[in-house]
Amino acid sequence: MKTLDSILLRVENLGIWVGKLASWLLPILILCIVYNVFMRYALNAPTIWSFDISYMLGGAMYLLGLAWVHQKDENVRVDIISARFPQRTRTVIDLALNFILFFPFVLFVFLTSLRITIHSWKIQELASTTIFYPPLYPLRTIITIGLLLLLLQGVVNVARSLRLLIKGANNG
Repeated sequence: MKTLDSILLRVENLGIWVGKLASWLLPILILCIVYNVFMRYALNAPTIWSFDISYMLGGAMYLLGLAWVHQKDENVRVDIISARFPQRTRTVIDLALNFILFFPFVLFVFLTSLRITIHSWKIQELASTTIFYPPLYPLRTIITIGLLLLLLQGVVNVARSLRLLIKGANNG
């Protein structure tokens, strides 16, 4: 059991560490946008790179923070009905929804992202939304890593929920 606890804690700490690290992309994103707005409106010289860098930073920040948000259980949820149930029933509902919705969806998106990322590296894919043409494969890699961390955090959450249910059944 100590080995499992150690693995779960390491996965959780990795997601937290990556999420906190990704949060530092926000000031960079803000500076990028402010710089572009200044250049565009004050100097009438818009940048060719700001749009691409902005969506890449925003996407990286969002995807790398998903596991941390999921670990803290601060994702958006509508629990008007489930909030009325006892904790044990809510845990059972969460577990069922994890297996019915969360894991199939996240696994599908992760595997699709992985396939796209591998292809992107093979062809050295470039963004074609602007004339800047930055490489897309680093962003695709970050998306895949973020999805993997989210999937692993989902496994940790389910393991912890199962442990709570088992301990509750033994105590009651």
